[in-house]
Amino acid sequence: MEHPTVHPTLTFGDDGSPASDVAWLWVNSHAWPGWRLDVVAAELPPLGPPPPAELVALHEWAPPVPRVPFAEAGFAAWRHLTALADPRLALCEAGDLLVIGPRGPGLLKSLHLGSTADWLLLHPPAPLVIARHGHPVRSIVACADGSPHAGRALDTLARLPWIAGAEVTVVSVDDGRFDTGAALVDAQKRLDASGARITCRVLPGAPTPVIHELLVATAPDLVVLGTRGLTGLAHLRVGSTASAVARASRCSVLVACADA
Repeated sequence: MEHPTVHPTLTFGDDGSPASDVAWLWVNSHAWPGWRLDVVAAELPPLGPPPPAELVALHEWAPPVPRVPFAEAGFAAWRHLTALADPRLALCEAGDLLVIGPRGPGLLKSLHLGSTADWLLLHPPAPLVIARHGHPVRSIVACADGSPHAGRALDTLARLPWIAGAEVTVVSVDDGRFDTGAALVDAQKRLDASGARITCRVLPGAPTPVIHELLVATAPDLVVLGTRGLTGLAHLRVGSTASAVARASRCSVLVACADA
């Protein structure tokens, strides 16, 4: 008996903004053989009676101006999906990788409190790329602290189909809270089969400023971090290196949470 082919899925969050256009170029600047592409465009429902359930759930549609992936991207299949729902909730159904632009006209931005990107950064439903440029990724800074969250981010990086040949600097920041040597050994094991060219570094200091200074000095195309997905008072009290770096960085960012 034949079983249907299961493709890893890249979900592209499309809000029609210039930031989405940049993220779309980022997606199409890389090769995704064997992957499926879902282009998701959600819209808040109008005031009044609730819309029918079939419109609230993600469903296929034919947009007036479809996003057609480049042939060079090599997607095995692609489709457009939409929903009359909060974009944050619609994107929570993301597959193996979610790609968005850094800022769009999401619900939180309309309230002057942030953006859909901000919310997803704190609640990543899948490994999340916030794409700030449209060129191919050739240089990467990957942060390793031995946590399950960093492990998830590194595993995601290793599975990207275009990672072979990229220059990856694995950084462990020694702030006295974990074994940096063990963290680098773990990271090396996770990335060994990826074909990337790997360099390991240990840097002393506090994680957020040290990582930020490294990104300014080296200007990579992508930074990779684990995030604990803290919310509410816990986030305000403890803070998040991943969210701070993602907001300040000029490069694209990949974050992942072990619980997503």
